[in-house]
Amino acid sequence: MSRQDFDDFVAHARLHFEEGLIRAGFREENRGWSGPVPRGDAVVEVRIAIPRGFPFEPPKASPMDLEAAPWSWHRELDGRLCLVADDDRDGLWWREAPAFLEHVAAWFTAADSGWPDDRPDLDLERYFLESLDTRLYLFPDLEPYENSYVRFRSGQNGTMGLASRMEKPLKPTKKFRLDRFGYVVHLGDLRVPPRCWSDVVRATNARIDLERAIRGNRLDLLALCYERAGQQGALVLEVGKSPEGNVEMRRLRSASTGPAPTLIRSGPIAPKLAEKRVAIVGLGAIGSYVADMVVRAGVRKLTLLDGDVMKPGNTVRHLLSAETVGLPKVDAVRNELVRRHGISGEDAGVRGALVLTDQSAYELLQNHDLVIDATAAFPVTALLHAAAEAEGLHVISVALQNEGETLRIDVLPPLSGESLPESNNFHRTSAAVNFEAGCGSPVSPTPPFAVVEAAAVAVRHAVGILVDRPLHPAGEVRNLDRGAE
Repeated sequence: MSRQDFDDFVAHARLHFEEGLIRAGFREENRGWSGPVPRGDAVVEVRIAIPRGFPFEPPKASPMDLEAAPWSWHRELDGRLCLVADDDRDGLWWREAPAFLEHVAAWFTAADSGWPDDRPDLDLERYFLESLDTRLYLFPDLEPYENSYVRFRSGQNGTMGLASRMEKPLKPTKKFRLDRFGYVVHLGDLRVPPRCWSDVVRATNARIDLERAIRGNRLDLLALCYERAGQQGALVLEVGKSPEGNVEMRRLRSASTGPAPTLIRSGPIAPKLAEKRVAIVGLGAIGSYVADMVVRAGVRKLTLLDGDVMKPGNTVRHLLSAETVGLPKVDAVRNELVRRHGISGEDAGVRGALVLTDQSAYELLQNHDLVIDATAAFPVTALLHAAAEAEGLHVISVALQNEGETLRIDVLPPLSGESLPESNNFHRTSAAVNFEAGCGSPVSPTPPFAVVEAAAVAVRHAVGILVDRPLHPAGEVRNLDRGAE
């Protein structure tokens, strides 16, 4: 598509939409198009604005009389109707005026019936104007701080963190000039989002004259805790006096440092994985990413095994950076997991050796829900396989072959049926074989992206086994150029 074709497409889409509005009885005016939309047995006058980003951005609609529709979570601060959710944009369906107007009519029907089957979005922040302060305000679980003064202090990367509870805010002095003081209130279950100071006052149960503290410049932040349909939400507002002397509130960028936001993003089975203990044998490139991804998925208890140290050449494909060169891989990976994901150092055990005896293999299998072998070393894999078979257990082996072109995941022994067939392990005759000083084996030219892909597929199989939903009883062999085989 040329630039001219693109411009013609946009112009045609806009003209087509406007023609649809005209056929529906709408008329053009300075601020958009106005016309009737069915509302039960009556009609309501609606103004529709077509944004510059149309048709890739949906039209905007609002009642001509802003009080003609009830205020709710489904309206913007300026009264516009919330019509298109982020997950309802497939096909740009709003390009057709009849479909869009039907959607507006459905909005009024749902609003008049009290929004049955409402989805509890916790987007309270969009009902307040934005503050000029662009720092990110971080807070833990706020329940212990409710109905209390709190103090925010400057942190790393332009953040402000909730530092402590206060009996009362301190008077602004040179010593505390970088700190900000707030108050935490619980608004309860919000059926309608508050949009102004009087709405907050009506909703809060705080036993303090907050307005007096704000007007006295002793309080400039307000942390709001609230509920919607059983879900918990929170945000931080900047409060102060407007030029007219009223209390003005503006939203700040804020986020919780508690476990809930991370747990939600880890997937629905993360709580079950938190009960599991996993051993990862081999913390080279693949093993390091396997360790990182199983923790991200929800596993909180690990044992890490490797006898090597980080070298400069490792870092291009490894989870760890050049700052860890010279450190034992087990210690460096454990420290990185603790730093990144907040797991307990006590729950991340390390051993500075690979499994080399039958006794250590048996002990490893008996004390873990799953052992993942990422060594690509035949003696280690064979020992773990034999020990698992003897114990009636299973291990997962992950390796890249054929210079990173073949990904192989083996469940050893298979959960059922036969093992996967052998996959050739060759070196291209056309490619140079590279050696590194101090190493008797050629250095693999496997690219970093193949390492990450291999680790991700291995973790998918591992999670499946841990939650009794295996992806395949024997594993998977995949040509990374042609997909799974």
